[in-house]
Formats: sequence, structure tokens, C-alpha cells
Amino acid sequence: SDLVTFIAPPGGANGRWVSIDLYEQILVAYEGGTPIFATPISSGLRSFPTREGLFSVWAKMATDDMSGSMGLPDQYSIPRVPYVLYFDGDRALHGAFWHNSFGYQKSHGCVNMSVGDAKWVYDFLGEGSSVYVFRSR
Repeated sequence: SDLVTFIAPPGGANGRWVSIDLYEQILVAYEGGTPIFATPISSGLRSFPTREGLFSVWAKMATDDMSGSMGLPDQYSIPRVPYVLYFDGDRALHGAFWHNSFGYQKSHGCVNMSVGDAKWVYDFLGEGSSVYVFRSR
């Protein structure tokens, strides 16, 4: 498909890794240089961007409670967010059961996926796996 931009492993990425294309809002999972899974995602809104760069998964949690922007109009507090892979500070890949707008920017900087697709990615990646965030255009 012309929606998915396949890329070579960026420096440092080997084994199992994922790319996140902020332009197409697509995550692609790779084994070495071979793409094996792709899914639409929702990355951060313009005011809460998902940062570009090469990151590593630093924590893996089956569920985690997430909250932010406390005291502000867009504050949120979501218990038991499923299949959480933290990769850039408090930004994570995770399942989102509270919306179905995958393919569109939606989050506070995290990378949202359907719960089923998030489980696949969670089972696929380990701590230390590379997460490469880029814009195809």
C-alpha cells in the first residue's frame, strides 16, 4: 500500500523494532529489515507532540494508570491503560479503549493503538527494543 512507508533499520535498531510514521499515523513492526505487522495509530496532537527520533523501550507494563494536565481543561485520568511500552519519558505505546480514531492525531503525546493491536506490539517488543519516530513527508 502507498500508505505504509517501509524503511531500513535506523542506526542502532536491530532484531525487533517498530517505526512510527507521524504523517501517515501508521506503526510498522520489523524483524531486522523485514516488516511483519502494520497498524494505524493515534499520535500526539500538535499541542502535545510525539517527538521524532530513535528511542528505546525503557519499561513494559501490562497495565498502568495514566493521568496528566491536572487542573487544566484537558486533564485526563485513565486507570488500567493496557499494554504499555514507555519509550520517551512518560510517552508510551499503548492500547486505547476510550476512542476509535486510529489514523488521526489524538493523544497527549503517546502512541495509541486498538487494544488488540497494542497486545500484539506488547508481546513482540521487549525492554530495550528500538522505537523510531519519523515523518515520511
